[in-house]
Amino acid sequence: MGDVDRVEKAERLGRKRSQIFFVLAMVFFAGQSVYFGAPEATRDSPARIGAWLILVILMLFLLATGGFLLQGRDVRDLLNDESARASRVAAQAVGFWATILALIAVYVESMFDRVTLNEAVHIVGTIGVGAALISFATRERRAHRLG
Repeated sequence: MGDVDRVEKAERLGRKRSQIFFVLAMVFFAGQSVYFGAPEATRDSPARIGAWLILVILMLFLLATGGFLLQGRDVRDLLNDESARASRVAAQAVGFWATILALIAVYVESMFDRVTLNEAVHIVGTIGVGAALISFATRERRAHRLG
């Protein structure tokens, strides 16, 4: 594969990555509405908790690496250029602050209403990871539009 082909492929995958991350965040948030809509007796089944944990770990892995690990090293290096790395770092910071704010909100809510540990973990984890995904997708989309 020539240099031009690799650059074009990386550009195409970079645009696709921003779309995938945004859709993944929306699916993740929608899944939480299903979780909180379920009866409390069945809400914390091992299958639901396992699926949520796997999804969180997958999304954290994608945020940490930028995804597309099955692509060749040369394409991955083009995908994870300085701009993409800066976007990932900024998105991780957004995720951190969203997590802290969600944690404070859950703490305040627990003063007025009963919040189980599993509910708190779902709320805080979902908001933190989801915010980071949306932040990264938005930054990457903007970078591809401007670049």
